Formats: sequence, structure tokens, C-alpha cells
Amino acid sequence: MSRSEGFFVIAPCTTANGVEIRLNGRRIDLARAGAAFAKLGEVAGSSPVVLLVKMGGYSISVYGSGRMMVKGERKPTDKAAQDLAKKILSALEAEGALI
Repeated sequence: MSRSEGFFVIAPCTTANGVEIRLNGRRIDLARAGAAFAKLGEVAGSSPVVLLVKMGGYSISVYGSGRMMVKGERKPTDKAAQDLAKKILSALEAEGALI
């Protein structure tokens, strides 16, 4: 977990093939996030509540609250989850999607 980087990663369940990325004290503008994720992967669907993304072998559900559920065939390692979170946050920041 790295609070100084503006996020932390949680493994919700030992049997789940995913992790949760949560932002510290920030929210996500889903409309702007769509543009950021389109550059990183494929936006598979969107609604006012959630953005569904396919990226690097993962399915990501992005919520305006600053929560992102990342699932794949295999659970990402801690390092892979941290690297993915940094990549996502950088793209969201560049698009002005972090509020």
C-alpha cells in the first residue's frame, strides 16, 4: 500500500482473481475517465455509475467514488497491481479525470 502515491491496493478475497484499487480522498469523473482508458485499452461499456474497461488482460470496473475492481484470469501480483494502478492514475491525471 502506498498512500503517498494517492492510492492503495486491496485483495478483497484470497479466492478472487482480482484486486481493488482505491484512491485516497479523490473521485473519478467517469466521462473524462473514458477518454483516458480509451488510450490504455478498450472501453467496453459505461453508465452514469460505472465504466467497464478491458486493459492488458484485465477487466476493470471503474466507479466515480474512486474505486476500481481489477479482475483477470489470474490474480495480479502485488507489483503488477501497483504498476497498473500507477499507469491508470497517470492517465486519469493527464485527462483531468481525478476530482
